[in-house]
Amino acid sequence: SSSRAETREKIGRAERMVDAKKLKVAYKEGGKRGIELEGSSDLSGIQYFNVAVESGEGEAELMEEIMRGMNAEVDENAEERKGGAGNIGKMILSAVDEKLVMMCHVPEGKKEELSPEDWMNAVVTLFGGKVVKSGDGTAIGEVPAEPAAGKFPLKMRDEAIAASIKFLQDRKLFPILADDDDDDEYVYGDDDFEV
Repeated sequence: SSSRAETREKIGRAERMVDAKKLKVAYKEGGKRGIELEGSSDLSGIQYFNVAVESGEGEAELMEEIMRGMNAEVDENAEERKGGAGNIGKMILSAVDEKLVMMCHVPEGKKEELSPEDWMNAVVTLFGGKVVKSGDGTAIGEVPAEPAAGKFPLKMRDEAIAASIKFLQDRKLFPILADDDDDDEYVYGDDDFEV
């Protein structure tokens, strides 16, 4: 019986190590994505973003860790800049076989123009999902997969990003970009003009 207890303890330690590794990977992805968003926001002026993430694994705890990494203060003395997106509104999305999980963050200074619960509800309810956690400027929503009903998490993720952008555009919080598909065939370079 002591060997069973030892085995359970070893399994528990191994699970905690895996969880610690997953949390570390999630935080690291958040840090990298955060610095990208900070740069994009500085260049474009856009204040709200939708980001598909890899390390969320459809788990709320990992999504929270990604968001924590995104919102971390930038250490200017660090070798690699990370984080810095704490003042930017964002929705992150993680699709796994059994569900789509989304988490949004609305910074304190933007809560008058948008509540995280409203943003999440507007997107998650389109797919028959629900908000599973909210508070502190964030909301987490989940939509279960239903292959028989054509509800596949990867497909829903892309549709959710489009729905989120539309929701933000309707509130004038995201630019309505001109459709440049027509311009794709007209690319001008130095060779196009005779000198």
